[in-house]
Amino acid sequence: PLATTRSMEFLKFRELPAGQNAIVAIAVYSGYNLEDSVVMNQSSIDRGLFRSLFYRSYTDQEKRVGMQVVEQFEKPMRSDTVRLKHGTYDKLDEDGIINPGVRVSGEDIIIGKTAPIAPDAEELGQRTKYHNKRDVSTPLRSTESGIVDQVLVTTNAEGLRFVKVRMRTTKVPQIGDKFASRHGQKGTIGITYRQEDMPFTREGVVPDLIINPHAIPSRMTIAHLIECQLSKVSALKGFEGDATPFTDVTVDSVSALLREHGYQSRGFEVMYNG
Repeated sequence: PLATTRSMEFLKFRELPAGQNAIVAIAVYSGYNLEDSVVMNQSSIDRGLFRSLFYRSYTDQEKRVGMQVVEQFEKPMRSDTVRLKHGTYDKLDEDGIINPGVRVSGEDIIIGKTAPIAPDAEELGQRTKYHNKRDVSTPLRSTESGIVDQVLVTTNAEGLRFVKVRMRTTKVPQIGDKFASRHGQKGTIGITYRQEDMPFTREGVVPDLIINPHAIPSRMTIAHLIECQLSKVSALKGFEGDATPFTDVTVDSVSALLREHGYQSRGFEVMYNG
């Protein structure tokens, strides 16, 4: 971030940062940012603003009864297996495990596995004399979709085969997603406007998001405003600002720097309707 603190150095924030720098306007625009919501620039989202990757791992292993391995990773066949699941088994490889890079969606089977049926089991009347296995495969969660990122096949402590499949999903900001500044000013997206529908300054700068001014006075997050001001100076000068509390950085000193660069000392700018 442009406004840094000394505690960031101790928290190793440069090695593992969090969040992104956005161009923020504090304004009422269309009323879709009332009550702690934000108006976000759809064009910025399309360019990759606040886009993130989400990983989820699915694991499974063979079971053993006594000395005998009873479960087996394989692609279940309808001819000899009962209790098959709804999802498609077509994406599995011959060994019953999906390949990396395959695109999958809700309830697709990603790890195929079968267990033997006891000779006297009825299996709810689904069983015929040819059926000797039961399906115990792992499907993808019904609400998710994505790409298989990595597949690991290994053995566990007991020497049984163990499979781990990691899924990768790209999450794109949409209405209802929650965002927050570093001052606990949290809000959800109320609406997204394309760049041509957003307001712009005299230099043609279009904000990435617009927060509501009513979120500031009652919460008294004054440091938030000073940090915004300092970040604006930092962006103009090309240096990082020091936002550590109880230092001799004052609002007046930041305002003077802002005035040097030809801006209003408190950071106000006229914006034109998009």
